[in-house]
Amino acid sequence: MEKLDESKFEQRLQLLALRIPRELASAVTRLLRSGCLLDMPRVKPVVEDPESDKSRLVVLSEKIQNPGHVAHLNIPDDLLIYKDVIAKVIYDKNYPRIQTVANKVGAISNEFRVPKFEILAGKNDMVTEVKQYGATFKLDYGLVYWNSRLEHEHIRLVSLFKKGDVICDMFSGIGPFSVPAGQKGCIVYANDLNPDSVRYLKINAKINRVEDYIFTHNMDARVFMQTLMIVPDPEAKSQFAAANCSSEETVSANENSMPNGNHNDVQEICQESLDDSSVVNTAKRRQETSNEGDVACQEEDVNQTKKRNNKKVKSSGPLPVKPWEHIDHVVMNLPASALQFLDCFSGLVQKRYWKGSLPWIHCYCFIRSSESEELILCEAQNKLNAKIAEPIFHRVRDVAPNKAMYCLSFMLPMECLKDETEDNVQSVDG
Repeated sequence: MEKLDESKFEQRLQLLALRIPRELASAVTRLLRSGCLLDMPRVKPVVEDPESDKSRLVVLSEKIQNPGHVAHLNIPDDLLIYKDVIAKVIYDKNYPRIQTVANKVGAISNEFRVPKFEILAGKNDMVTEVKQYGATFKLDYGLVYWNSRLEHEHIRLVSLFKKGDVICDMFSGIGPFSVPAGQKGCIVYANDLNPDSVRYLKINAKINRVEDYIFTHNMDARVFMQTLMIVPDPEAKSQFAAANCSSEETVSANENSMPNGNHNDVQEICQESLDDSSVVNTAKRRQETSNEGDVACQEEDVNQTKKRNNKKVKSSGPLPVKPWEHIDHVVMNLPASALQFLDCFSGLVQKRYWKGSLPWIHCYCFIRSSESEELILCEAQNKLNAKIAEPIFHRVRDVAPNKAMYCLSFMLPMECLKDETEDNVQSVDG
């Protein structure tokens, strides 16, 4: 019998590695695990150093996943003494695709939640373009907030939307939810307090050819929602409808949106609420969704979005929308404080004008290891002054060893509607 020559199966790779003190191996692994470490079957990214038992070799990936030409890091304090070495390795290994390496400095404390960065290597240029799910986003890291690690969450939530849905994005940023929703044929009311975010949102809507579907606002989120729910007089109504009908071209929308497998319960309850509604008189047609194919469906949805990016289809534009009569989803992507804004929904919707099912609220929040979902739910109900039926918590990602980001989804309670006996028209100060 012939012997097996195992040497024929050996493979030698020439890779770059970072030599670090042994005691820092875990910390460095956490820092570089998102696209920077070697990811190959049966190959460890951290190995022993043949030259010293007091150090370890961290094997770097052949390519690094970073947005645009900017590699932005969040180096922990105990590794800051190595920041220049880390930056040089990332820069040298990935140039010219990576031309700027920056590190976040301090905690985010300003009004617009924009982090400060220190340039560690390359040119001082924080304006870049990133691509997600077939959409292109232009941004300036020094002026707006962006987190590439939330791409999967953006896809997951948008997969719940259907063509013609009306979306309110209370903290829209540069459009990671609004732009793909527009690509899907949704009508989006997008708001952000940061004027630079709104400016880039308009740029991104134009880049992705969805400017006819996205109506931008730059104001406090509470005032934004109150403004949308004002019932205008007959003359103002006609002007509002004319403004919404002014477009001549729209993007082709995906008629068969598919739910993400991790959130089928939300999708199913959404569909049940539509089926059970006795009055569904909205300015759109809803498309039926399939509950088959979980992850494959989501990938198909992303592929359809990519196909739509390079063309516009002649049409009459989005239908006139009266948000005080119906909206489908409200996105509250400000996890540090979104729960505090839930109080704006108490008495916001006027019952006599509302048509169809109540909207789904998607409120992002942080939950620490010392807290529970029940505690967050209690806080949300106190802000709403109403009981939430069938709340759904979706774990988005871990942001720290004892802290995770969640999305709390629920249908707006009927108790939040303003009764017909109250004033029919709300006014917004300022």
